[in-house]
Amino acid sequence: MSSPAPPPATKAGLVHEAVRADILSGRRPAGDPVDEVATAAEYEVSRTPVREALRALSSEGLLVPGPRRQLHVVDVSPEHRREVISLRVALEGAAAGPACARRTPDDIDRLRLLVARQRRQASEGDSMAFLEADEAFHRCLAQVAGMPTLLLLLDQLGGFVRLARLGAPTPRRHMLALTREHHHLVDLLEAGDADQLAMTLGEHIRSTTLRD
Repeated sequence: MSSPAPPPATKAGLVHEAVRADILSGRRPAGDPVDEVATAAEYEVSRTPVREALRALSSEGLLVPGPRRQLHVVDVSPEHRREVISLRVALEGAAAGPACARRTPDDIDRLRLLVARQRRQASEGDSMAFLEADEAFHRCLAQVAGMPTLLLLLDQLGGFVRLARLGAPTPRRHMLALTREHHHLVDLLEAGDADQLAMTLGEHIRSTTLRD
């Protein structure tokens, strides 16, 4: 049975968010053991909220059992990366038709603002902010479809997407090229071309090579 993330204002929620942020930033590298007792001491809480937080992180797939049943930070292997890409293509592609049917001028404006923000961040070479905006763009694009279950699945995949990007180069030219691709995706959404949007979105997600 999956364990939902604890409420942010609780001790368990604070530990969950702190450990999750450490994992997704690479401060806790792949394979790093996450001990319940040590984590409780680190955050000066009892083991009960730590146990709840670690259970939620395990449900998210960010912690996996290792030797002696100790939890370790997940290692996103090449096979795992390919799986995540395939799932993203299927899920985000499924949103293309409903998004084209439901889009509003406000949706288009919101997406164009995100693209403009990415363009500025790319020009400034702020790769961390750019990648966060990239995640926000893809989430917003799927959100237009009005499919809440899809968003839940994409949010869970988002952690693996972030881990897969750790250590990957994000030069300025690459970020600017991704921004141009996002601009084209918004054009297709605005035009209501669902088939072309799904195809172009799939190509965009599948391509892991550096753009020029």
